[in-house]
Amino acid sequence: MKRVAILGAGFIASVHMEAWRKIEGAEVCAFFEVRPEKAREFQEKYHLPHYDSFRTLLEREVVDIVDICLPTFLHREYTEMAANAGKHVFCEKPIALTVEDALAMKDICTRNGVYLMVGHVLRFWGEYVKAKELLEGGACGKVLFVEAFRLAVTPVWSVGGWILDPRLSGGASLDLHIHDLDYVNWLLGQPKEVFARGLRSEKGSLDHITTQIQYDSGALATVQGGWMMQGDFPFTCGFRILGDEGVLEWSFRAGVNIEEREQVSPLVLYRKGEKKQEIVVQSEDPYLAELRYFLGCVEKDTPPARGTAEEATLALRVALSAQRSAEEGSPLTL
Repeated sequence: MKRVAILGAGFIASVHMEAWRKIEGAEVCAFFEVRPEKAREFQEKYHLPHYDSFRTLLEREVVDIVDICLPTFLHREYTEMAANAGKHVFCEKPIALTVEDALAMKDICTRNGVYLMVGHVLRFWGEYVKAKELLEGGACGKVLFVEAFRLAVTPVWSVGGWILDPRLSGGASLDLHIHDLDYVNWLLGQPKEVFARGLRSEKGSLDHITTQIQYDSGALATVQGGWMMQGDFPFTCGFRILGDEGVLEWSFRAGVNIEEREQVSPLVLYRKGEKKQEIVVQSEDPYLAELRYFLGCVEKDTPPARGTAEEATLALRVALSAQRSAEEGSPLTL
């Protein structure tokens, strides 16, 4: 039985907690949270030992895995503390706010002989995984172009509004947009050039962005992301993939903040000379899937092959290049 400590008690920490409760071979033994009101809510719901000092938690609890669900600007600090204590680290995306921090996180985990996995959950999301499998099987022929999008209203769940401060979160152009940047990297390989345009919030954060990417393979991608949608606009995401023999598309709406992610929307495949094919993907919760995968890596002493620090750092490089491109108004070579 592997013992897990969750750092944080916000929305994504609750998502992770619900997942861990369903995974055999793991138990959450304690959680860390400095905000008394959030700690109280989490403790009342899950009845776990609470610590407002991570160092004290490490001293008093037997822990194998640290699950970091803290704001992005804290990722490096707490990854370093966990790694130095010999704990494996699962860290929510984005890996960090800077490439320097991301590389440091990977380095310290490597030096301490512990695994680091980053929660790029689309690599475990049923329809995204199935689409990659179909493409690898030649369903669309040679992939020429990928369009991906992720749109939401302005989030209100973060304590103190940290998510809306670009100095702490990177803004939507990093925190939200990076999901799909990582996914198109997974499909298309090494990005070559980035060009982006975007809109800024009242606080000056780049919170709606369209990024065009050219890949070494010659394939192109356009990725749109942002949380400037208005009213009751539902959380909306999806993709459209063009190949020289077919088109694969999928779109999905999931309430305000992915709380209705269990809904099923079929993939649709269009091929030359054939009727369209609707493919329904039955899959488990992707957050559960990624945490179970990481547990398996720890149990088998096998480095993660999905959600790696290298993949997360590449996605971060693309996101930061997109921000810079939008600021400068010109394309950037990676």
